[in-house]
Amino acid sequence: MLEVRNLYCRAGEFSLRDLNLDLGAREYLVLVGPTGSGKTTFIKCIAGLLRASGGTIRLGSREITHLDPSQRNIALLPQDYSLFPHLDVRGNILFGPLARRTPREEAEGRLRRLAEVLGIRDLLGRGTATLSGGEAQRVALARALIVHPEAILLDEPFSAVDPGMRMRLWFEIKEILRLLNVTVVHVTHNLDEASAVGDRIGVLIDGGLEQLGTREEVMLRPSTERAARYQGIRNIYRGEVVRIERGKVTVRCGPLSIVALQESRYRVGQHATVCVRPQDIKIIKEGQPLREELRDNQCEGEIVSSYFCNDFCSMTVRSCVDFELRFPSYIYRRHNLCTGKKITVGIRQSAIVIFPALPDRAGGQPIN
Repeated sequence: MLEVRNLYCRAGEFSLRDLNLDLGAREYLVLVGPTGSGKTTFIKCIAGLLRASGGTIRLGSREITHLDPSQRNIALLPQDYSLFPHLDVRGNILFGPLARRTPREEAEGRLRRLAEVLGIRDLLGRGTATLSGGEAQRVALARALIVHPEAILLDEPFSAVDPGMRMRLWFEIKEILRLLNVTVVHVTHNLDEASAVGDRIGVLIDGGLEQLGTREEVMLRPSTERAARYQGIRNIYRGEVVRIERGKVTVRCGPLSIVALQESRYRVGQHATVCVRPQDIKIIKEGQPLREELRDNQCEGEIVSSYFCNDFCSMTVRSCVDFELRFPSYIYRRHNLCTGKKITVGIRQSAIVIFPALPDRAGGQPIN
């Protein structure tokens, strides 16, 4: 449906480089990445607001790389929604089709359907200055969708919405767009948001697509160290493959040896980087049966810090290296945990991810 090949695009001193992706009809792609990674530049290039300096963009059967924005049949919902202050809600939504000389009766019919689907029928006579963040978002979405775009680009669509409403709106907006058969590219900084709405997730860093995959592939098994660090994973250790036997590979990272499930691309003596999500390091309770997947990777250590956020606890355990653990807060109380307490932790073997190490990053030094 939307095909991007070898895309280059400059925006001042910044440039996107060699981007490739394919989106199917009705697919919902979310792009995440740090500030300045090129997410907004990418969707502006797709919309035609920035010109590609190389590569091609196709929408359905048409190449649209050098077409004007008005010829692409792609809608862009900007971060600030950009509603016209001199028009009421009805006037804002009808502006596009009437500017394209759509018959008034047809435009009003589209408006009635969208107002019903988006739940904004009671807002049509109001001025835009009276709208809440969630109401303004729905009006802007109706204005974008009323022209029947083949694809819609959402730039941080929930940034102006109160935190308490965001989660509900994530699922509502995705369902609305699914019902309207629209292909979506959605930009956000929020990893929870990306995980909730995306059919696939792309990680954009320094103008390049670092990883593209399903939620499970991107969130559970980042493919590069940079993709892992973007997610906030600190349990990253550089080392060397020292043993491969019985379907398992051992990587020595300074004082720490980690045993993971074997992957055919590694060999003894090869430098590698080990990554473990904080959710995949478990507390081993004395006297309880030990799960097989934790048996090869146990370490004793001391709790040096604990932080609580909503219903989760993030805890640092100092052992031969530092480990970060993340778990529901009730676990902290259940195990009578506290700073200074000695505990044993185990790493879920199936959750360990290994990356090939770059030559200048080799040397067996654990890092956090």
